[in-house]
Amino acid sequence: MKMRGISPGWSGRRLEPSREYDSNMNKKYYAHSLEGRPPKEWQPLEEHLKNVADLAAEFAGVFGGEKFAAPAGGSHDIGKGTKAWQAYLRQVNGVIDEFTNYYDGHPNHAAEGAKLLYNLSKQAGKVLAYCIAGHHGGLPNWNDTGSAALREKLAVPQADISFPHTVAELTEKLPFAIEPERFGFQIQFFARMIFSCLVDADFLDTEKFLDPERSGWRGDYPGIKELHGRFWKEFNKLRAKADPELNVNRQRELVLDCCLEAASKPPGIYSLTVPTGGGKTLASLAFALNHAIKNNKRRIIYVIPFTSIIEQNAQVFRKMLGEDAVLEHHCNFIIDDEDWRNKLACENWDAPVVVTTNVQFFDSFYAYRTARCRKLHNVADSIVIFDEVQAIPVEKLSPCLEVIRELSMNYGVTAVLCTATQPAISFSEHFKAGLRIDEEIIQDIPSLFKNLKRTKEYFIGTLSAEEIAARLMDFEQVMCIVNTRQQALDVFQNMPESEENIHLSALMHPVHRTKKLDEIRNRLSSEDNLPCRVVSTQLIEAGVDIDFPAVFRTVAGIDSIAQAAGRCNRNGRSPVPREVLIFAFPENLECSFFRHAAQSAEKLFNLYPGSLTAPECVRAYFEDYFWKNQQRMDIDGIIEDYCMPAATGNIQFREIARFRMIKTATLPVIIALDEESRDLAQALEYAEHKGGILRRLQKYTVQIYPYQLSEIERWLESPVPEVRVLYSKEIYSDVTGLQCSPPRGQAFFG
Repeated sequence: MKMRGISPGWSGRRLEPSREYDSNMNKKYYAHSLEGRPPKEWQPLEEHLKNVADLAAEFAGVFGGEKFAAPAGGSHDIGKGTKAWQAYLRQVNGVIDEFTNYYDGHPNHAAEGAKLLYNLSKQAGKVLAYCIAGHHGGLPNWNDTGSAALREKLAVPQADISFPHTVAELTEKLPFAIEPERFGFQIQFFARMIFSCLVDADFLDTEKFLDPERSGWRGDYPGIKELHGRFWKEFNKLRAKADPELNVNRQRELVLDCCLEAASKPPGIYSLTVPTGGGKTLASLAFALNHAIKNNKRRIIYVIPFTSIIEQNAQVFRKMLGEDAVLEHHCNFIIDDEDWRNKLACENWDAPVVVTTNVQFFDSFYAYRTARCRKLHNVADSIVIFDEVQAIPVEKLSPCLEVIRELSMNYGVTAVLCTATQPAISFSEHFKAGLRIDEEIIQDIPSLFKNLKRTKEYFIGTLSAEEIAARLMDFEQVMCIVNTRQQALDVFQNMPESEENIHLSALMHPVHRTKKLDEIRNRLSSEDNLPCRVVSTQLIEAGVDIDFPAVFRTVAGIDSIAQAAGRCNRNGRSPVPREVLIFAFPENLECSFFRHAAQSAEKLFNLYPGSLTAPECVRAYFEDYFWKNQQRMDIDGIIEDYCMPAATGNIQFREIARFRMIKTATLPVIIALDEESRDLAQALEYAEHKGGILRRLQKYTVQIYPYQLSEIERWLESPVPEVRVLYSKEIYSDVTGLQCSPPRGQAFFG
């Protein structure tokens, strides 16, 4: 029989039970057993299916998908309703009864519910078949090699029983506003959201039966209204300490007023454009809390590009809202072994405030595995603040914008694009892939930028590493930011050896980097104005609260220049603007990312001298940079090659999951030089379960390229003092992009 695809005009068929319900037989069919306990204490299959159906429907109800989630939940384990599977359950528990003779190994139960729904509806049932067939191993491809393909699994179901409540009526109308040209993206997105509801409901009900103590650790968070009260109590304390006569504080109050006014408006896509130091972090939190109360939103999610920002912002949010309200979820954050509530919250993001990374957020919306997708349904009906949104790589922009667009359009999300350099991502005739922004929160952006102007930015020409080092020595306190690790090392090595001269680089592991930042802050805040000359990669540009009287910046995108300027005269200590000096190195051997961004910026140096961070200059830069690179906005073809063809219903989930915000060929290396890191590194050799140790070692871990590993292996053949010299010069690599999966291999210094 020819399979019908799914199209925007599809009509669903009501799904009904295909067999008579046998109540006596059902009492002997179980979903889960308890070790060492008799079957009468096991969880009945009917009970589990009903619980998961109800819970999945509750989760999906926030975006109108309950009539899809209920049959998915009610049918997901119906494959356990075979005599063979029940015989297997008895076998592993040493139970002998009337099922024993049906034992035939460990049958795959996941496909049975998929078969049932697919054979009752080739359209609605087909969408749900992906979810049920993948509720353990992950969403499958429709077409694949061998038996892995979903289409190969959808023969007539073999379950011995079915239950009336397991299959709900599916209406003919999908619960989202269909855009025909985007339908392929929309249907695979919807299927993944239903999948999220199903797998989270399945995990939670199973956990509740098998481990009620663990289940009891979940939830019990303060509500949004309580957080609102906590925030204003703490915020008013900060206000009382601030000098209202300082211009910067007056401007921050204006930003806050704009945010509070916008918070009373309906959900949508907002932009919040505030120059660095304008108080946008706390103002955006005030917007989110007020908007959540006004529009009954469930949670607030901050999506942040850099770990240097996320760690700082999460600390601020905890201070304002309380330790019990904020979940910090990214690969560098290590949760205490005793903090079970936060460990469990990382699984499904049920906390009221979640702080995460671009990588964690966007990768999850293209993932196929259960662990990555489980949290997605909790993003619906939330406020999602995308901080420093300009940091999304242009090569990944299209897939990211599609996620923001769909969440806002059909899943009740209020999106806030929050930045100091609002990029030109708004829809226009020249940029039709852009987002339709409902409102800019700041009412008078030019005036705000003018009133918060604390720097002047000039291009000073081409200079060598030696010349830059000499110029830096003319200042008592100055920072130089460059694009690459090698550039930072070249400049630093041309400066005299002194504690006054500091090399801050992504070549440091997180613990070392934190110590250096503390040293810099101490020197800058000293009453004696201690000399402090810093050479850094761009890791210091965003979110790091430091204030230099002068900054040098090698040529980069205007957004990077603006971020560098945010570290100069940050707190307005100088009444006159201070200089940010941009220079070029003699040879441009940098990667295409820096080269393309620099080329767009260089066009503006003569047009906006001294005003490179002005809104009109920033917009001109992004219009050129984005519009010129529209063909590179989906460099992996995720949208066009894999999502849009899903309109037929033949979805290739595992091909879609090729999307990665960061693709790296680096290898993790553990720098084990202090007592804690040495003990942890040695424990790896004997540990049966290495995951916890590896997470604790992440703060001592860097990423290196394979060729660098070969060099290190040669260095390690030398005496230990040589390794110490290597450490002191900080010649090791970057932790950026480190994922939480166990490293493929480790190397140890020390």
